[in-house]
This record gives sequence, C-alpha cells and structure tokens, in this order.
Amino acid sequence: MPNNRWILGIYIVVLTSWGAAMAQKGLRIEAKIANAKPMRLILAQYFAGQQMPLDTAILSADGRIVWQTDEPIPEGVCRIVGLGRGLDIFVAGSQQFSFESDFKDVIASIRFKNSPENTLFFEYQRELRRRYQAALAERQRMGIKDDSDPRWRSRFQELNQQVKNFVDSLYKEHPTYLSTRFLKSYQEPSLPILPVRQLSAKDSVYLRNYAWEHFFDNSFLSDERMVYTSTVPARFERFLKALPQFERENRNKWVDNLIQKTKGTTELRKYIIGGLAQRVELTSNPDFDQLFDQIVDNYVENDTKLWDASTLQRLKELKAIKANMSTGKEFPKLSLTTSEGKPFKWEDVHSDYTLLFFFDPGCSHCREATPALATLAKQYSTKMKVVAVTLDPNEVAWKEFIQQFQTEHFINVRDANRSIEFYKLGVIEYPTIYLLDRDKKIVGRWLKVEELPSYLVSR
Repeated sequence: MPNNRWILGIYIVVLTSWGAAMAQKGLRIEAKIANAKPMRLILAQYFAGQQMPLDTAILSADGRIVWQTDEPIPEGVCRIVGLGRGLDIFVAGSQQFSFESDFKDVIASIRFKNSPENTLFFEYQRELRRRYQAALAERQRMGIKDDSDPRWRSRFQELNQQVKNFVDSLYKEHPTYLSTRFLKSYQEPSLPILPVRQLSAKDSVYLRNYAWEHFFDNSFLSDERMVYTSTVPARFERFLKALPQFERENRNKWVDNLIQKTKGTTELRKYIIGGLAQRVELTSNPDFDQLFDQIVDNYVENDTKLWDASTLQRLKELKAIKANMSTGKEFPKLSLTTSEGKPFKWEDVHSDYTLLFFFDPGCSHCREATPALATLAKQYSTKMKVVAVTLDPNEVAWKEFIQQFQTEHFINVRDANRSIEFYKLGVIEYPTIYLLDRDKKIVGRWLKVEELPSYLVSR
C-alpha cells in the first residue's frame, strides 16, 4: 500500500472546461456519425501512459456531436471513448476540424476536413486492412490452417516488411507529422547483420545489447508531442521492466543516453526522468543506489528550473534516507513495546538474522504478504527471527491482526509513544521489510517476501 510515494513531479494538466463562449480559442472537433444511436462519448488525451478526460458530449439522434475546450490542448493523440472499442485521432496543427463516418464501419468510412494528419492516418489504416485481407485470402486459397505453417510465416514476414516500407515512405514524405512519427515509433531498432556463421554466445550478447542501446531510436524523444501518445510510454515501460537485467555499466550509460534524447522538451523530459527515478528509488537492488544518485544529481538538482520546490525537498530527504539506511549500516535501536506491554529489548533477539516487518493491519498488501512470511519464519526458525512492527496506533486492530494471521511466533511490537518518524527509516510503502544480520546491520532493505530465501540460503 503506497504511503507518501516518492514520485517525481509529473505535471498532468487535465483540461476540463468546455464552454461554447471560448470555442474558437480552444479545441473544437465536430463529427457526424451515421447509423449510431444516441450515446455518451468521452474525448480523452493520452499523457504518460494514461488517458486524461477532456470533454464529454452526447451523440444526438441525427448523429451529430461536438467536443470542445476553452483553451488549446497540447498536440498529441486523443481517444474517443465509447465509440466501439475506442477511436484514436490526432490533434496536431489545427485544433478546429471535423469528420464524418458511419458507425457500421468507422475506419472504412471516416473522412476528415481541415486535418491532414488524420486523413493520412486513416488512409494508412485502410491500406493496412486491405493488405492484411489480401494476405488472408491468399492463405485461404493455399489451404493454410495453422499459423506455424512455414508458408504463412513467410507470407506474414513479407507483409510486415511491406507495412514497414509503407510507413517509412509516409515518414519520408511527411517527416514532421506527428502521425508518421507515431507510426514509425512502433518499429523496433534494426539489428546489424553479422557474418553468415553460427552465432556464438558473444554475438548474442552483442545483438541484445545493441537492441537495448538503440531501443528508442524511432521514438522521437526530442518531440514533446510523443509524451501525448500511447507508443512512447509503452516502450518506456518495457525499458523500466528490463532495467534489472542490464549490466551496471550498460544500465547507467543507457539511462544517460535516454535522458539526453529528451533535451529541449519539458513534460516528456520530466516523465522520463521521473519514471526512472521512481523505478530505482526504493528497491532491494543496491546497484540502483548509484543510478538513483546519478539521475538526481545530474538531471534534477542540476536542472532546478524543471522541478518544483517540494519535489526537490522530497528528493533531498530521500537521498538522506537511502544514505542512512544503506546496507552494512547498523539499524537504529527503536524504542518499541511488545504486545504484552513490556519494553522491547533488541539485545534479547539472538539469531543469525532479524527480519523487520513494518506493516499496517488494514493494508491489503500487508495482509497478502503476512501468510507467506509466517510460513517462511517457521521454515527458517533456527536462523531468523521476525520483529513485526505495526504502524497502526490502534491496539485492538493490531491484536486482532495477530490473532487472525496466527503470528504469535513473531516478536510483535509497536510504537506505543508515537514518537518514531518511520518515513525517515525508509518505511514509505507498506509493508516494508529489512533483513539484519546477527550484529543488527542491514543486509537487505525494501525486500519482498519472495526474495528472502535467496538471502537466507546463500548466507
């Protein structure tokens, strides 16, 4: 359960004004959709992987609808939510445009006025449909029934290459269009062609590293508009998930290269820097400490104009916490009280390992983690003792939790005097788990229950 989550400031501006008085100044999209019943349709804008509502309007009985905002919106991709599975359109260039379509087949029938980007985008979609339908017809004529059939795999690869070439031609013709950059941003980096021979393990590693080093080659990260699309955030999330598997030297270098690509942007740069910092701020991987400092030192504290004062202050505090609670340092001896109302004495805990489990009895994540931790504590009872620290001052709720989850074999304690500032100990999310050695020095921090066996078995 998040508690004061340390998220770098990502400015999300939700435009929620839609009066007619200022329509000519802001966004205005008129539409006529034939063969559709009256319905509520929401116009939302993509931002940083989310869809932010802009306006809600009702499709009239004659198929007419208007979405509008008082002020112009940032150029990007919007989604009409409620129209089938949703319809993506571009707001780039003019913010005063219209379209007509038929609900029976929106893609085939849609036509735009005063929006060349949308005209190009939907012509692309119709061409893509035509090519794919032709390939399916060919598959049927050939009697192919299985996707694994070599003939279909070959034909599908050919189709993908044709589509790539088509997108490349559109981009070459309109290199500054958001729509062509959006389509090209789906493309994976082209890998170098190695000499014709059996690939060695070294070659495989080289190709893998090359792919990650060039992962954002087609993402146009110097274009602010790309943060208002779905493709760049999706690709960025893939990169964040892969961070732990990178070697330290490559990881730090690739992160620097990624941030450098956003130079000249504002919201896109903050989104990338903020997402990277959040990913590495509270993890059990000590290698991420250096990366966190690298990001904060080089791209936050050295660029204070980009960030608000509260963000800078939170980061300063978090850096201090990470330094004070780093592995190898002795955990502070907190003044705690047992469930019997007696003072807790750290020196009475004699074990190879002491696990500190900071939890809230009402926290759903804590309740999910507790049974697994209880089982683990019994399995390693000769090697590890669990000190469970409740963060809820309610004594009744605390003792009900102990009874419900049968954690009487834990050393159950609380801050009876309410004098401890737990967040200064890195207790920012619930539950928070620290593993200490026999001398009560930190072995692991911000651990997950499933990570514990690797610590207990390997030591």
